[in-house]
Amino acid sequence: MTVGKEEESIPHSSSFDNKMENDSDSDEEDSIDLDQENEKIIPKYKTIGKAFLLAAIVVAILVVVLPTTLIDKVQLKTDGVIFRVAFGIFMFCLFLCLLFIYSLSQSVAWEEPNLNDIHLNFTNITIIAGIIIEFIQICSFSFNSLSEFTGSEILRYFNYVAVPFAPGISFRVIYWIMFVLAFSPYIFVVTVRLILHFMTRNYGENYTSSFISKYQQKIYSVLWFLVNTMYLPVISTMFGGEDCTIKSDSDSSTATLDSDPNINCFKNIHIPFMICSLIALVMYYPAASFAQSQTQNISDIKFKPRVVFIFAQLKVILAAVTLFATTLIEFYLGAVLAVNIIFMGINIVLKPCLVNWVNRLRSVLFSLALAATVCSWIAYGGAPKIAPLILLIVSWIALAILFYLFYKFEPTLSDTLTSLGLKKNIININNNNNNNNRNSKEQELNKV
Repeated sequence: MTVGKEEESIPHSSSFDNKMENDSDSDEEDSIDLDQENEKIIPKYKTIGKAFLLAAIVVAILVVVLPTTLIDKVQLKTDGVIFRVAFGIFMFCLFLCLLFIYSLSQSVAWEEPNLNDIHLNFTNITIIAGIIIEFIQICSFSFNSLSEFTGSEILRYFNYVAVPFAPGISFRVIYWIMFVLAFSPYIFVVTVRLILHFMTRNYGENYTSSFISKYQQKIYSVLWFLVNTMYLPVISTMFGGEDCTIKSDSDSSTATLDSDPNINCFKNIHIPFMICSLIALVMYYPAASFAQSQTQNISDIKFKPRVVFIFAQLKVILAAVTLFATTLIEFYLGAVLAVNIIFMGINIVLKPCLVNWVNRLRSVLFSLALAATVCSWIAYGGAPKIAPLILLIVSWIALAILFYLFYKFEPTLSDTLTSLGLKKNIININNNNNNNNRNSKEQELNKV
């Protein structure tokens, strides 16, 4: 009998193995089909993105042509509305171009397990420095001249890390520096390629390949630092070339550039600023937003590309609000507060970095920036000038202590909760078993 059972079990096991092989084959076929579908979809995304890029270029021409030709034919206020609407459509087309070409058509740059330790090298130190500078830039938006309080005058100097100019003649100098930096990713890449070409011709391919393998990480980290840390200054300065304010009284209307009130908008010297800002935004905004996620793959400190994309767009919103809505203090502080909440929420919930302690560090930094914005709100509400400063210092110290205690005792708390959950599960299992035993005994008694 046992022999027969064994003989019967053999074909059963072989059929099971065949089924497993068929399942694995079907999984491979499904993955191949998905890859083929993605390959078919990606060109469509790129085509749509190129269409929006073309639309952005057409709208950019209208941004320059319409206000400059209509300035003496329609009211100045109407001309300003046309300019702002056209510029808004231009930026929206650029965003859609970025979304389709650089985000939807690109796969996730990495998939690796979580890391806790990183190597102390040039690349990782550069990225940590970039994270600190990013915090200073984001936190600087919390300090506004219309909601200042004791101590905020000094803190407002950090605004120059994100918006590197003050209204006046100095804007013209800073503008052209940032205009050149808008092309820095392209200049950097072309320069590196020329150097490598020179090395290949003079020293041979072996020398060039060894040079690349030795310095590739440092080259990419410099490019990442340029793109990540200069993103807000370049974008905000290019916005500064388009930031016009129209003032009307009973006699006349004037349109001046907020970044330099000596410049009249839509004519003379402002036209080169308009054209150069649009060119720089077309060249820099999509490429720099994409490069922030794609130049990080040589470092231990990696972030989810989709989250990097979202963070970059939120930074653009901060720059736009700072340049175009600084005097609308309630709207300005509300937008900064909302962006800081989103920054902190995304970082806590999604944990975008592979390195856990980097996620914790960024959560602390974003919470400090959020506290600074709340203090500016309190100052705008008419509180005594010293009260927001005291609240800022106390809240920063309290948040630092709370995060320290939370992260220190987090493993203990999680283990305790896990053990409590296991105990509850064991108790529930025992209760279920007891109930089943009772039910079975009652059924046997009923049968008797």
